Amino acid sequence: MTLQTGLGGRHFRRVALCLILLAGWAMVLSAPAARAAAAPTVGKWALFEGQLAHPRPPTDAVRGVELSTEFTAPDGKVTRFWGFHDGGVKWRFRFSPDQAGRWRYTARFSDGAAQTSGEFDCAASDLPGPLTRWRENPIWFAAGAGGPVVVRSFHVGDRFFATNFPAATRTAFLDWAQGQGYNLLSVGSHYLNRDTPGRGRGWATPQLWDARAKKVIPGEYARAEAILDDLRARRFYVYPFAGFIGRQSQFPTDPADQEVYIRYTLARFAPYWNVLLNVSGPEPLWKPEGYGNRLSFAEVNRLGELIHRLDPFGRLLSVHNASGDDPFRFSSWGSYSTLQGGPAEKSENFSALHNFVFRNHTGSRPIYAQEVLWSGNSLHGGLTPDQVRRKALVLLFAAATINFADMNGDSSSGYSGTLDPAERHPEMHRAAKSAWDFFAKIPFGRLRPTWDVAKKGVCLEEKDRQYWVYLASGGTTGFASAFPVGWKGEWLAPEGDTPPVAVDASGQKSFDAPKVFSKDVVLHLWRD
Repeated sequence: MTLQTGLGGRHFRRVALCLILLAGWAMVLSAPAARAAAAPTVGKWALFEGQLAHPRPPTDAVRGVELSTEFTAPDGKVTRFWGFHDGGVKWRFRFSPDQAGRWRYTARFSDGAAQTSGEFDCAASDLPGPLTRWRENPIWFAAGAGGPVVVRSFHVGDRFFATNFPAATRTAFLDWAQGQGYNLLSVGSHYLNRDTPGRGRGWATPQLWDARAKKVIPGEYARAEAILDDLRARRFYVYPFAGFIGRQSQFPTDPADQEVYIRYTLARFAPYWNVLLNVSGPEPLWKPEGYGNRLSFAEVNRLGELIHRLDPFGRLLSVHNASGDDPFRFSSWGSYSTLQGGPAEKSENFSALHNFVFRNHTGSRPIYAQEVLWSGNSLHGGLTPDQVRRKALVLLFAAATINFADMNGDSSSGYSGTLDPAERHPEMHRAAKSAWDFFAKIPFGRLRPTWDVAKKGVCLEEKDRQYWVYLASGGTTGFASAFPVGWKGEWLAPEGDTPPVAVDASGQKSFDAPKVFSKDVVLHLWRD
């Protein structure tokens, strides 16, 4: 082919030059757009969220189509999850990255109507990460970003998530709770409203499930998330007291509907690093007169297995139990035990309390003493601040995590129920805090509870290396055989400013607390 010359050739060259110039300008103009489309950065454990529109959403948006997602970690691990319908043509999908580096994701509708993909960078953050089981000693809770942690839980009533509960009161409470050192809240009506007088009735808490229409209500989830956002910003973990299937509330009863509801709830809530999961509560196996929505043992197991299978993040899962031992403590789906003591354990019977906690240890999961130290509750007796402190130390040295309460009758009364500062008992909170503060100073993550190593007291041991014995009433304790040469020790006051008293443990098997320790005392023994 011969290039034309003359006018036609000059015209061709001008056109070619214009095209080159336009191409250059296009490259310049596209540079800012490329920079704007750079992969976003998400903190480790933080909430990543994307969205995708469906051009022709089905009538039943939740059951008619699924938004499937895949997230590929920097090390190549793939996590499959799903998104959720958020009204109209809009679907969202969420994730909580646990590895620093570049992540890739895809999201597509099951009917092929639309899909998207992208990348984001996960960077180090100051978030504590989800509660887990301490990998080196799984009887203790640990933070995902660190080691074992002293969980300081406080129980609040059904109005906490309600829109007709003053936001200013909630904020004032949270400011106070942070100042006290609390880091977990047990919330009465969280997923569901316990619709009974004196509990959830009258409080506009999120109602996630419409029992009549048999569908989830996206707007109600958004209401709950507004408060969950505040709680995670304040670094509070959250225990849903009523669970997925709650007492005296609306929830699906058909297994197929239950899976729809659980999948949708996990899609929205499970990516929050600060949530714990609860199958059902309170006391789903218990049926006194007037109790509603009792579940069978097999039904709780089925639901627990379903939740465990569907949750890709491995959030800690339990069920709220009635008084007595945890009947699900050896379940394959449970990751922590929730205990409610009986009359003896709720009193000042420290020996019964120690025995109760010890026999519920499995060696592989933490214990959450959910209703064992509820100050002011009519079922727990009239505990004094000193009794609260000593009972808390018995629980801690028995390797149990405490959910404390400040009540004046039942679980919805007093400060825990109303969050009215006028009903607060500061001396009770100081007593619980004193026990937590002392316990946080010992290397509890390396220790395990014992029953018969020390003849008296509540003993934690790192076998053949160190022992910590709490004597709630002081006095004497002993061991089966004398300690060999090289063992040392000290007596410590868990309250007050009494200085430690050194102990030469070599050749000793009986230990008497010095008279300077007039109340409770801790004996620490270790091999040099």
